[in-house]
Amino acid sequence: MSTNKSVSLLKAVKPYKQRWRIQVRLIHSWRQKTIYGGDSLEMIFADVTGDKIHCSCKRTYIQRTQRDLRLGEWHMIDVFSLSNATGQYRTTNHTYKMSIIEDTKISKSSYVCDDKFFRFADFEEIGNGTLKTHFLIDVIGQVTSLRDIQTVQVSGKDKKKVEFRLLDSIGQSIACCLWGKYAEQLDDHRQQTKDPNMVCLIRFAKIGFYRGEVQVTNAFDASLILFNPELPETLGLTNVEHNELALALIDPKKEKRVTRYQAEDWNDVDIKSISEINMATMEEDCKIICSIESIDTDWSWFYQGHDSCKKRAILIKSKSGNLASNEKPVFWCTNCRTNVTVVSPKFKLHLVVKDDTSTCKLMILDTIGKVIVGCEAVELWDGSYDEIEDPDVLPQPIKDLVGLSFCFGVTLGSENVSGGSEIFLVSQVLSGDKLLQIETNSEPITHVTDGSSIMSGGEVSAPEKNSQSSEEGSSTPFSKRKEKDQLEQTSTSKKICTKAIKMEKIKDD
Repeated sequence: MSTNKSVSLLKAVKPYKQRWRIQVRLIHSWRQKTIYGGDSLEMIFADVTGDKIHCSCKRTYIQRTQRDLRLGEWHMIDVFSLSNATGQYRTTNHTYKMSIIEDTKISKSSYVCDDKFFRFADFEEIGNGTLKTHFLIDVIGQVTSLRDIQTVQVSGKDKKKVEFRLLDSIGQSIACCLWGKYAEQLDDHRQQTKDPNMVCLIRFAKIGFYRGEVQVTNAFDASLILFNPELPETLGLTNVEHNELALALIDPKKEKRVTRYQAEDWNDVDIKSISEINMATMEEDCKIICSIESIDTDWSWFYQGHDSCKKRAILIKSKSGNLASNEKPVFWCTNCRTNVTVVSPKFKLHLVVKDDTSTCKLMILDTIGKVIVGCEAVELWDGSYDEIEDPDVLPQPIKDLVGLSFCFGVTLGSENVSGGSEIFLVSQVLSGDKLLQIETNSEPITHVTDGSSIMSGGEVSAPEKNSQSSEEGSSTPFSKRKEKDQLEQTSTSKKICTKAIKMEKIKDD
């Protein structure tokens, strides 16, 4: 198996492969309880440019990871997995999130740099709503209006909190509240130092709202708190004149409650524009009529799935130690949680689609992938278990999707509405008679442009292509696919499907 020996910056790493090498500094770590009752090690890395990425380590690998990593030191990390970064409170603005896996190798780096890579948020941007609330921020200011520590009931348990305001160098202030151990740290520091000009730095703080006013607080155990840190910013924060016009922002989400609506029949589901689903505030199913603008090659176009359960299987090793041999490699099934050898490629397409209002990203898994591509993923696979080195090299039938128009049934989940994910899951693909019913029973709110349209008869229409387009530029063999199938796939009268196809779900590690 080939190994990438060059060092990549964090902004360059993509999830289409695992064999990356990065040089990073560990700037923060903490233990976190998982939804399954276990715990994980969460880490924040920064590279030489100051870009940061969140990394998660399962309990299985925590001991060895803590042994090899030291806070504040630089390390080389080889081989890791990447997934889409989502969540209501994200520690970095990186598109992806790292995970330590079985093959991850960590070694000491000789690089020397003591920069802690703070990026302090501007108080005015916090107050006027410029900053997205699902990203954690760094803030620093002089402590004013400090109240006594309180013990309050939260979910039936006693919890300490302390409220105060932070003042910046030009006299603007924001409300702050620290909870639990962070409240105790501030109270202890106040009692020990009696410092009337205390400067407080909160790293990885979350932006929230309390009584209609913007408020900065700790993000559970992910935050760090420092008092009077030795930084240039600290020098300008002593004896600052207090501006009584404190920043405040009415919570735009006030009075809005996220609910889940799921129709029993896709004919009863509303058609929405892409701009509407991008701004959605409710979990629901909807339909969008769109054309495919491009294939998102940050991701591989397929995954290896266990043939028994169809779930993702992760390559462990070849029985002979050589993936080029005729022996089948060994995989770990993430669903069955056992070693398996009977696997095959499954579609996992990431598409950029558009209508006349906006663009968005869609994720299409195997069942629907087979429908829109017109064949099984294994027919397009080159037979190699080696990782993809050039993600832009795609099988021609997948390239031919660009420009085609579809009506997709899209699921707006909590990861989109409250978690900040910009990738929407396709749960249905509708065409033929289904589209005819849609157009008859509801007024279309958008029309696909660039030569692709929904025909009045309800069929999915594709733009005309050059007669050689399905024969040239193919990156992987797909000998099982007949020439007739290729011609039918690009036909302007081809009915992609006459049924609504139900989506299967997989989990990413």
